[in-house]
Amino acid sequence: MRIIIPVVILASLVNIFCKVPFKTLYVEIKKERYEGDPELLKRHQENIDKLDVFISVQKIWVDVENNSYLMIEEPAEGNNVLEKNGKLKYKDRHYTLDYGLNFAWDGTEVVGELIFDNYTTDVPNYEYYKAKLVKKVRITCGDGEKRKAHIYSYMFFDPTDQDETDAYVNEIKNSDMPEEDKNVEIQAAIGALEKKAIRYTEWIWVDNDIETKMFLRKYETSNDVRTVFEVTKLIVNEPLDKDIFEETLSKFKIKQVKG
Repeated sequence: MRIIIPVVILASLVNIFCKVPFKTLYVEIKKERYEGDPELLKRHQENIDKLDVFISVQKIWVDVENNSYLMIEEPAEGNNVLEKNGKLKYKDRHYTLDYGLNFAWDGTEVVGELIFDNYTTDVPNYEYYKAKLVKKVRITCGDGEKRKAHIYSYMFFDPTDQDETDAYVNEIKNSDMPEEDKNVEIQAAIGALEKKAIRYTEWIWVDNDIETKMFLRKYETSNDVRTVFEVTKLIVNEPLDKDIFEETLSKFKIKQVKG
């Protein structure tokens, strides 16, 4: 799965970088995880007293030109389901930062271990998964700024579930069942698959009528968990500490992940 893990200065920058229209970025994101009854999750803000809530903060540094990305997530007080963790993409290597063991797990050579972020990746998740444009709005972000956004929605299916459903649907299509019964069985199979899907809603920032390919807010919802990501701080195209990526990596012992 792409990690999903989450500004226009000149339109010409889009053509230069073809990913996102900025060179550097520092962003802070408030991450709220709600657990409980699926019906209550649909209106999580109204039902906050009836759900388990765990809050953490993500700090992200991005150097688009050098394809470097660092995310460090720290739990807020009372969040006992998460330990400090991180992701680092540097010099074409992909690391998972384990603060408990003090290891930087290098998963570059392992299928499924690469880091796909919305900033250095050629195609951000909402485009990769062919998201549907739902609405154009103006929202007040976590930093108090009001910004334009395009709301997109899409679903992620577990590859195994997807393959099993596809195989079953093909079997039904090739069977000698009456056409009406085939349609009923196929729709039931697709419905069962969608119930297992992770559903995403992303508010993609629009500046000067151009999508920045960066979310301002994101909902990630499974059956009994909804995670809300809200941007609370943005610093764009200001010089990053040149050593932030290398210095961070130097604090860990590198371990290769074997596939």
